Amino acid sequence: MRRTGSRKTRNRKFKPLVRIILAISILLVAVLITQYVVQRLDNKTTAFAKIETETVAADKKAGAGTHKAQTAKVTKTVSKTTASKGAYKADNLLKDDSTKSDYKITVYEKEKNLYSNDRVNVRSGAGTEFDRLGVIKRDTKMEVLGQTDNGWYQVMYGDEVGYIRMDFLQEKEPGVEYIFAGDSRTVQMSQAVDEDDYKWIAKVGEGYNFFSSEAVPQIDATVGDGSVIIINYGVNDLHNSEKYIKLINKKIDSWIDAGATVYYAAVTPVSDYPTITNSDIEKFNSEMRKGLDSRIGWLDGYSFLQNHGFSTGDGLHYNEATYQSLYSFYVNQVASVKQTA
Repeated sequence: MRRTGSRKTRNRKFKPLVRIILAISILLVAVLITQYVVQRLDNKTTAFAKIETETVAADKKAGAGTHKAQTAKVTKTVSKTTASKGAYKADNLLKDDSTKSDYKITVYEKEKNLYSNDRVNVRSGAGTEFDRLGVIKRDTKMEVLGQTDNGWYQVMYGDEVGYIRMDFLQEKEPGVEYIFAGDSRTVQMSQAVDEDDYKWIAKVGEGYNFFSSEAVPQIDATVGDGSVIIINYGVNDLHNSEKYIKLINKKIDSWIDAGATVYYAAVTPVSDYPTITNSDIEKFNSEMRKGLDSRIGWLDGYSFLQNHGFSTGDGLHYNEATYQSLYSFYVNQVASVKQTA
């Protein structure tokens, strides 16, 4: 009986210890589970934060890309405007020159009529970056509606409103642009260059008598503002230099008053012509150049052909290419004087 009672007492002593161990085990398990759950939550939070950060960064990058694209568009527009400022001259067969596209228009209370003093473009706006509506010739009468603050006239061009640079329209009707007066060489030059808008006053075999009686009256009737008179007589009467000088110097005031500029074209060289020598031509040219009024320009076609060469069939008259070359020399010399005046 004692042994039995003794075993029960020992069992009771061990029960609290088992319970403590069990409780500690349960507590440890709970702690481990809690740590596991917390770790999972932390991982998810970090993942969400990373996603959010990447989204924000992507949004910022997209926004920066949009801004960059907008900036590029503005820059392109500005560059286009800038490019048009330098591109105008390539388009200018017709001498207008402006690039300013922002302008104000002052409309006249009453329209007025002006005349073109050159061949010039009519534009859809007041600047050469605008489309060309068409071209008008010299001495075209235009109805002017107003003017811009950047140097253009607003005009009626057919049924459309157009614009022309102000320095190419004037109140006074211009005269014929070029008036050539001469002998058989001038006749053949007119045929070689085929400029029907010019006035050609010339006759084969003529000299001073034709110049004084027929050419001068025709010049007086034709000359006007902006006209260029080119006189080329003498090869048929090299002895008449004094008469030419006296008459031309007498007429110079009236021609200048009419708005013209006057040039004498030197008698050009011959090649083995039986009755005329280059020495006689050089003497005539020298006398003319010294005696003419200082306001009369000198076109030294003699030196030009001697230096550049010429082709002649009869020793006196030239082939078509030579006439064209001589004509270009005259026109270029006149243009260079205009630019430096």
